[in-house]
Amino acid sequence: MAKKHQHEEQELPFVALMDTMTNVVGVLIIVLVMVGLGVATTVTRVLSELPPVTEAELAALEKEIKEAPQIEAPEIIEKKKKDAQDIIKRLTEEIASNDLSKIPQNVKFMDLAEIQKKITSAKASRDAEKIKLDKLFAEVDRLKKALDDVPVFTPPPPKYVRIPNPRPLPEGAIREQFLIAKGRIIYLNEPQFLSAVMGEFEKNRKNFLKPGAPADKPVYVPAKVLEYFGRARIGDRSLAASVEQTAPTSAALFMKLVPSDTAGETLADIKNPASLFQRAVRKIKTEPNKVISLHVFNDSVETYLEARALADAVGVPVVWQITGIDYHRARLPGIVLDVPPPPPPDPNAPKSEIKPPKEQID
Repeated sequence: MAKKHQHEEQELPFVALMDTMTNVVGVLIIVLVMVGLGVATTVTRVLSELPPVTEAELAALEKEIKEAPQIEAPEIIEKKKKDAQDIIKRLTEEIASNDLSKIPQNVKFMDLAEIQKKITSAKASRDAEKIKLDKLFAEVDRLKKALDDVPVFTPPPPKYVRIPNPRPLPEGAIREQFLIAKGRIIYLNEPQFLSAVMGEFEKNRKNFLKPGAPADKPVYVPAKVLEYFGRARIGDRSLAASVEQTAPTSAALFMKLVPSDTAGETLADIKNPASLFQRAVRKIKTEPNKVISLHVFNDSVETYLEARALADAVGVPVVWQITGIDYHRARLPGIVLDVPPPPPPDPNAPKSEIKPPKEQID
């Protein structure tokens, strides 16, 4: 009996195993065991395939994690969402409660006719500007064509001028004056014109006097003098005489001689031995202590060179000067104009004296 009881106890574990494997619970246990084995294998494979990480890389990753923006909690996000919905709802209610009927009254709408009028005006302005531009372009084309037709400039042959050899003017020299202006040479009888101007001044001296001026030192009102001589007619067919004040602060009065366009002889005329200039030069040569004084305007240098060559050929001394003004000027003696007194000299200013140049012949 004892042996039989022992035999039954040895068969029970196998029977329990078979029972477990053949029911649903057994199948699930087997599946669970297989899944556990698969997960273990997968974890082992993943861990074996991960690249090695150094301590520095690990520290950098930890730093990035710490510096990354913190994600707010879901309840905070939900609260913000609810607040935004409340704001939207409130604004929607405010918009719905606004009165939109007055908006069209405050908006200025442009009339179609007014817009059309402005467009028409702009087109007219554009067309007018286009016409101007077309004229300008046509003028540019004309100027370009004219420029293309301009002949190439050929400079004239050079002129050779003798260098002056200055020497002092002789004592008691008598000057015979000539103006060289507008390409012409004009005989200038300065004493004759001075006498005519002074005679006209003497006839009206009382009208020119400043009221209350002392008799021994008379002064004259510049405006009265200039106004009178501006109307006076003094001179001849060659020269017109008048007076001028060179500056408002100048007390001197000057005679002004303006040559006419047809006065004197041209460059071609003086080349003729019978010309007035050549005859005057030959006459001056026969009179002692006489020299020729040439007042040359800056537009007549070529005429001066020819006149100078003629005087040199005869052997007459020449005094000459080039002036920048287009008329001859000579001071009227003994006439003092009423002008404001000059400012007092500065006592601390250094004193200097510039002597005028001596007149020379060459």
